[in-house]
Amino acid sequence: MKKTFEAYFDDLHIVTAVLDRHYYDGVSKHFKVIDENNKYLEAVIQEEQLLDDVRIYKIYVEDMVIGENYYLVDEHFLRASIHYRYIVRSDAFDQMFYYNGDDLGCKKTADGYQFKLWAPTASRVLLNIKNDTHEMIKKEKGVFEIRLNEDLDKATYQYLINTGGQWLEAQDPYAVSSAPNHGQSIVVDLNTIQVELNKDKLPPLSQKTDSIIYELHVRDFSVQPESGIENKGKFLGLTEEHTQLNGQITGLDYLMSLGVTHIQLLPIYDFGSVDELNQFSAYNWGYDPVQYNVPEGSYVTDVNNPYLRISELKTMVAKLHEKGLRVIMDVVYNHMFDRFTSSFENIVPYYYFRQDPNGKISNGSFCGNDFDSTRKMGRKYIIDSIKHWMHTYGIDGFRFDLMGILDIDTMNQIAETVKAIDETAMVYGEGWNMPTLLSDDIKATMMNQHQLPYIGHFNDWFRDALKGGSMEDQEKVKGIALGDLKNLSQITDLMLGSNKKEKEEFFDAPWKSVNYVECHDNQTVYDKMVSCEIPVEELVPRQKLLLAMVIFSKGIPFIHAGQEFCRTKKGAHNSYMLSDDINQIDWHRKNSYEEVVQFTRDAIETRKTFDGFRKMNYEENKSKIKKFKKIAVIQYDQDLEVMINFGKATEIKLKKQEIVFNKEGKTSITDKYNLQPLELIVLKRA
Repeated sequence: MKKTFEAYFDDLHIVTAVLDRHYYDGVSKHFKVIDENNKYLEAVIQEEQLLDDVRIYKIYVEDMVIGENYYLVDEHFLRASIHYRYIVRSDAFDQMFYYNGDDLGCKKTADGYQFKLWAPTASRVLLNIKNDTHEMIKKEKGVFEIRLNEDLDKATYQYLINTGGQWLEAQDPYAVSSAPNHGQSIVVDLNTIQVELNKDKLPPLSQKTDSIIYELHVRDFSVQPESGIENKGKFLGLTEEHTQLNGQITGLDYLMSLGVTHIQLLPIYDFGSVDELNQFSAYNWGYDPVQYNVPEGSYVTDVNNPYLRISELKTMVAKLHEKGLRVIMDVVYNHMFDRFTSSFENIVPYYYFRQDPNGKISNGSFCGNDFDSTRKMGRKYIIDSIKHWMHTYGIDGFRFDLMGILDIDTMNQIAETVKAIDETAMVYGEGWNMPTLLSDDIKATMMNQHQLPYIGHFNDWFRDALKGGSMEDQEKVKGIALGDLKNLSQITDLMLGSNKKEKEEFFDAPWKSVNYVECHDNQTVYDKMVSCEIPVEELVPRQKLLLAMVIFSKGIPFIHAGQEFCRTKKGAHNSYMLSDDINQIDWHRKNSYEEVVQFTRDAIETRKTFDGFRKMNYEENKSKIKKFKKIAVIQYDQDLEVMINFGKATEIKLKKQEIVFNKEGKTSITDKYNLQPLELIVLKRA
């Protein structure tokens, strides 16, 4: 209890009153509702409940209008503002106030600017801009609107919202730029930022399985002092060409040399945990969104210039496109930095964050504020945001963090929206079954993948079966590729797209399987092997083996930046807020492990050469495990075969076959071959 007497609008015609029992034992024989014009509305007690130190009443009121302010008065004439609460979470509320317009936020008009804000529970909204306030007009579906015919370019603004008699401040959730550190929203005219995004320079992508994804963090990529990159930790660091360390390429030139098709960037929207005015005072991956449509200011060369956030990010995307690399954006629509400082919560309290009928906050993200994608305007916001990133920045796909917190209908609408804008754009995510307050049958999880026809999933079965357990308490648990061969028989299904898991359907098409053994989460493969006490002489062979198994598996290969040169984070399991020294791309290490880098390049080129690795659908395959010799033989089609040796060196005879890839990379060998321990080879019919 914060007060002696509280009141909430919880359903159509229902007000909940809560009285402290220290006040007349919480007893009131009747209540009245009063509007702001001092008009009395009839109120009838329907239910009374005694709960600990409070007495709770359910009160029926006939004529309340959503969006107006009311007060509840008890029999002693104690008065409480009626706050809008669970009424906003009803289907009736969504039906009454869903707004399908595409003009929310600040838009340029012929003579000035238009501002629109969806705030159906507010009685008044003021636009505070250029040190002046303007009363906004409430229109249909709870949208407040105002047009100002003046030059407002670069003006800062925010909204002042009166809900239930209380004034709250909020930034514009549809803003595209802001002052540093999530300060006031800033007016910009997107039409004046002319950067050609070079979408026409991208090579064709005829099917999802032609993709090879490379994950990196903007800051990690360039921050090392010896990287040779001038714009360290910035969007522009990804645009610099001809950078070197000790005569060897780094930066963008290095990315181009690998042969990957997509760059997946850890969060690039505005996040809460790094001081934009002092970027290197703290480190964070950025999985704590504040402003979904505003580029992160710490990645910009001058965060005080609201246009640079936009132009420098567009310049980065344009340069990657120019070099033939598509850009995937890592998005976190499942939770935010802080519910209580969120503009969403201040604009329409209780609406945007998932709760149960009793007000318990959903915490599937373990951040205390699951975003509620089942609310119609919450879902609309996510889809509008996706459209913004595609139309404004030319983003080529989206990786959804903790996708299982979102619902199936929302994810399908997102996928259809993305597909309509760009047929080649990708949508995939973490389909884990998180403990959010949704029934399992409507979560966007892997177990429901058959209901998500255009969406891929991170394959954690592939990851853990091959590498071993990824969690901190599984540090020493080995997978197949680290020497525990008890599940060797799973190799066939893993590398052919994970159709079956324990004799049950896993994916209904290989393209749905994003195959990986390392990403930003958990230990790197190299660190995992060190923890498992893998002999030093086996570290590189096993690193190469895991890379090859990812690249030659059916589905979509996913490589973590630096995995191809044995990246280490010094054993850290969760480096999301550790130092640059732990997280930075170590370009010295890239030079030291050039053997593994070249191996990766050759494996990627081989995958691209043979379409048997890139089939979109499952086929009947003849595959087997030679258990006595611990050799796995995987048949991709009648002409293509992969052989992996988990045992001792073995001489194999080749009949009408040639080896097109082995431990040295690309090759061509016929007749017979001495297959080494931990070696993967690719054979094709001669």
